[in-house]
Amino acid sequence: MMQVLRSPLLVLLLAAALARADGGKTIADGVYTEEQAAAGEKLYKVQCLTCHDKRYFRPVLERWQGQSLDMIFMIMSTSMPQSNPGALPLSDYADILAYILSQSRYPAGDSELEYQGDALQDIRIVPRK
Repeated sequence: MMQVLRSPLLVLLLAAALARADGGKTIADGVYTEEQAAAGEKLYKVQCLTCHDKRYFRPVLERWQGQSLDMIFMIMSTSMPQSNPGALPLSDYADILAYILSQSRYPAGDSELEYQGDALQDIRIVPRK
């Protein structure tokens, strides 16, 4: 074990992983706006409600605790809606995800949920405060 930890690259990777797990943004930090959630609600009613009622997502978020929000976004944007997977613009999926967070009683903030680049990888799913 000591031999492995002497590798500078492995030490840096381990440190980065620990820093990401212990700090950073979470879904309890107000990562979407109320306006974005309102836009997401309209999309949700048209695109999602036939398969997923509003109570569906709280247990999903509980199961994904500790993971990045990017995981849920990736699943949504590549496999939904079931009738036409991946058909919506990515911004619509972000709005729907904001609505899901609002329905799961996570607080809104001052900035929209950013979905481009690695932004969602840096947001962890945690229990509500």
